[in-house]
Amino acid sequence: MMQDPNAAPIARTRRRWRDRLAVPLMLAVALTIATVGAWSVGAFAVDDAPGRLISRADPLLPDLAMGPIEDIAVGTTETGQQRLRFAASIVNIGAGPFLLRAHRPWLGGDDWTVEQWFVERAGDYSAITTGAGLVYGGDGHNHWHVKQVEVHQLETLDGKVLGRLVKQGFCFFDTDLYEATLTDAPERAHWGARGCAGTLDTRVRMGLSVGWADKYPWHLLDERIDVTSVPDGTYRIRQIADPNGDFRESDETNNETWVDVVMTTLPDGLRDVRVVKAGPAPRATSPE
Repeated sequence: MMQDPNAAPIARTRRRWRDRLAVPLMLAVALTIATVGAWSVGAFAVDDAPGRLISRADPLLPDLAMGPIEDIAVGTTETGQQRLRFAASIVNIGAGPFLLRAHRPWLGGDDWTVEQWFVERAGDYSAITTGAGLVYGGDGHNHWHVKQVEVHQLETLDGKVLGRLVKQGFCFFDTDLYEATLTDAPERAHWGARGCAGTLDTRVRMGLSVGWADKYPWHLLDERIDVTSVPDGTYRIRQIADPNGDFRESDETNNETWVDVVMTTLPDGLRDVRVVKAGPAPRATSPE
């Protein structure tokens, strides 16, 4: 078999061009990453801070609680799994908004620093660093969530936990006016989903106004607890705001709510769920 006498020179020429292009391509990729990173750092820089930061003196604290548990039902998947679903609302019934600011030092990093900001009674803002972390919700949410800001679980009546919500992080913002009579409760939503940011951002901001709730509908992807192996009977659905005590509030004793439900299997094999008792709805104990 005869070899092409031009093959070797052509191969050498290709290698030279490849070597020549490698460095510019690497520089172009690095420049793109740096540009995107710089954009993400500055994306929320203009209005990331709600105001001037001063030393903490007399902050108006939020008060986190869980609103009434609604829209409870058991659905069956095509593969026969039975999933308990319900809506969940974290509410702020305190004197000040619930504000979080988070930042990471570089694009793609997981080492977030999460700060809680407070409105000071005399004006301006103060802040503390919390022990909270963030997790990215790429399940259709496509934004950042605060880990364990809420916990939802199914229990026996004597307190044994049978299952917890698949969803382990939440991005909160104003969705529903809950307690309009509170001082400083705005008539319209002030904080929105934009602050939850995206995968390329290095800054995240979240807020829940005084008197407002962040409601997660029952039909969201991970708003479920598997009850396939849970027999018929009476159980308790418990929801807890800030279960790890990561955030400073005016009242730590009202963070939970619950409902007792009876689950029964119908003749067609589907599950029915009925509320038989409900815990008290959260209300502000005293205005400030």
